[in-house]
Amino acid sequence: TIFIQERDYLTFLSFSLSTSKCSRRGVLVFLMMLGILCLLYFVSPPHWGTEFHQTYEDAGPYYVAYPQNYRFILDHPQKCKQHNPLLVVIVPVAPQHTEARHAIRKTWGNDSLVQHGTVVVLFLLGLPSGNNSKTLQLRIHQENLQHQDLLQIDFIDSYRNLTIKTMVMLEWLKERCPQTLFAAKVDDDILLNIRGLMMMLLSPSVPLSNYITGLVWYGNVVIRDPSNKFYIPHNVYPNSVYPPYPLGMCYIMSMDLPEKILQVSKEIKPIFIEDAYIGLCLERLNIAPTNPPNLDQFVVNPPRVYNRCYYAKRIAVMTNSPNQLISYWTDIHQPGPAC
Repeated sequence: TIFIQERDYLTFLSFSLSTSKCSRRGVLVFLMMLGILCLLYFVSPPHWGTEFHQTYEDAGPYYVAYPQNYRFILDHPQKCKQHNPLLVVIVPVAPQHTEARHAIRKTWGNDSLVQHGTVVVLFLLGLPSGNNSKTLQLRIHQENLQHQDLLQIDFIDSYRNLTIKTMVMLEWLKERCPQTLFAAKVDDDILLNIRGLMMMLLSPSVPLSNYITGLVWYGNVVIRDPSNKFYIPHNVYPNSVYPPYPLGMCYIMSMDLPEKILQVSKEIKPIFIEDAYIGLCLERLNIAPTNPPNLDQFVVNPPRVYNRCYYAKRIAVMTNSPNQLISYWTDIHQPGPAC
């Protein structure tokens, strides 16, 4: 890191000065090296987005603790003020998942409730990595110029950083959309029924505070096998079972919760399983997630054979590909009764 580089240069400078005995040559070496140090610092300033902090032993590449000094590369801070929506949907998505973003824009992200501003849909990205990262970043900028719906933060986007993306999402919602009633986090492979979701949320029985819903998991066992993708060691989370939490595929919360979750998260060690981490925060807040009125409307494993009537009655269903999402949505919205 740049801090190690600084220490190495300072050691070298001390050595140069001592051996030159403050000669003119030593002063010149000192000034030259000082200039190089300053140049390196300003060309590569340290920031959380590129530091790889290991929270547990198998964290893998790019994992960082929640950064307090992140910045948005792409932002739309006036979206909620412009539209005054009832619901804001944030879709965390990998930078390279261009087809998934286009599929959503062609389908449920283009619902008339979205077009008229009752619902706002935005995509949340980190930085691309790999050999083609510069080319991909240029395409992301062009995509945002065209659609005006990308939020991008300056840390590497990876599976291990999903919790960070979620916390940044909550920060954005807290700061940008305080007057909105509800916020939803939706995965990019979900076929979402915007109208069905709004009907559910606007029911008189739905509270406007301390409310979070989705497909709630109870009694999910903490994985202790180091070879498992979801392994969490004892020193990170000692309990054998996670508290209840809504699955990350799609959960919805009242707009008072982003600030409350952010505040209590300062006391809770982060884990990379983002929906389980939300559960840890909710437990500390003494807020229980609630299942939706109709559990059958949130589906992780849909039937293998497509059925128009079945899908028309769901709110959130997992799909296998962007093409499948487009195909199902198009068929559901054909003229005539679905059942």
